[in-house]
Amino acid sequence: MNDCIFKEIIEPIFSLIEQEADIIKAEGDKYNLSFCPFAINLLFCIIEGIKSISQLVTFIRTSPKAKELQLVNASKSMYNEAFERYSVESFRKIFLYLVTNLDFIQIPEIKSLGRFFLIDGSIFPVIKTMVWATYKKTTNAIKLHLCFELNRLIPITFISTEANYSEKKALLQMLEKGITFIADRGYFKFKLLKEIVDIGAHFIIRGMTKMLFTVVENLTVTIPDDLKSMIYDVKDMKVVFTNDPNKAEYRVVSFYVMGELYNLVTDRFDLTTYEIIILYAYRWQVELIFRFIKRTLHGLHLMNHSPKGIEIQFILYMIAYLLMLHFKQRCHRISEAAATTNTAEDAPSLPNGEGEAKKKNNRKTPSRVHRYDLVTMLGRRLQKYWKISIHWLIALRNLLFEKLTLENIQILVT
Repeated sequence: MNDCIFKEIIEPIFSLIEQEADIIKAEGDKYNLSFCPFAINLLFCIIEGIKSISQLVTFIRTSPKAKELQLVNASKSMYNEAFERYSVESFRKIFLYLVTNLDFIQIPEIKSLGRFFLIDGSIFPVIKTMVWATYKKTTNAIKLHLCFELNRLIPITFISTEANYSEKKALLQMLEKGITFIADRGYFKFKLLKEIVDIGAHFIIRGMTKMLFTVVENLTVTIPDDLKSMIYDVKDMKVVFTNDPNKAEYRVVSFYVMGELYNLVTDRFDLTTYEIIILYAYRWQVELIFRFIKRTLHGLHLMNHSPKGIEIQFILYMIAYLLMLHFKQRCHRISEAAATTNTAEDAPSLPNGEGEAKKKNNRKTPSRVHRYDLVTMLGRRLQKYWKISIHWLIALRNLLFEKLTLENIQILVT
């Protein structure tokens, strides 16, 4: 494969794909569309924004650029066979490697409060012939259940199921000790709250509008004065719910926004009122990643119609997202290092921005979120370091076959 930006994007997993391919080959894999070209072709398809396997087949067969990348020419039937032939675990191994080993930028103001997973599910409509994915009488659909880490704004784990599968059961499968899970009111159930606490995890979950409870103690409401013009009638209470068979003491932060009542239930008594409200507000990030997969990456166009094939497809979307986010952050690190050292000609050779990353990670972490620090910081830096907008993606796609030069990096960071 010729040196180009696409190669730079997939570089963190290229050797891992080859290693996995060697293992599979040793087991007797002698197909033309073997594991390595199958994975690379599909990652190219997702990053380039090609909507279907049929369009990918045409692109690779007819484009001189595909030959430059040495993408393997294969028929649609070969892709269908490969989806059934290769294991989900081979792709999950690659995904978990990225989550564990890549140096994604963390939000220090959130890190100081703990580790937070945003949890939600989203429905993907499918064709009628996929009878295993029955949703309603006249509709078939599948559901993607996702844990999205707020600290680094990356997907951590996910499950694909038929659309009727319980979101609460999916959450139980993804629980992890020491993590605070943030979820909407569809996850509110007393049994689930107990199971979260019993495993050593925590929660911030929106409760129902009308909930019966006894106030054990009125806690001090701590929010900045400037916020009071937008959030009003704020209450912070230690309570025991009337319908809770366990009679556990939880915390309820209650407030109104634009006339709508929010009751946030949590077991985190160490956080301030303001921190509880703001952390829940950023639950919206998990909604944005669903929109990104469905619309920007064309995730509504399924590459394969089997349960296994769909799971592989979702893993590949997550891998592509992580690779692009890592590449974007790397470009910013290279650009910032070049501006600091005035050695622009050497900047692209920096090893994935590791030196700059270590320098950032050694900075003192704020002890607490203060006033609008979290809101203003994310508003200022979210688009720069974490948001993969359609405009940035168009620029990236236009440069996929170009070399990684400082000039192209500047295009991608401005």
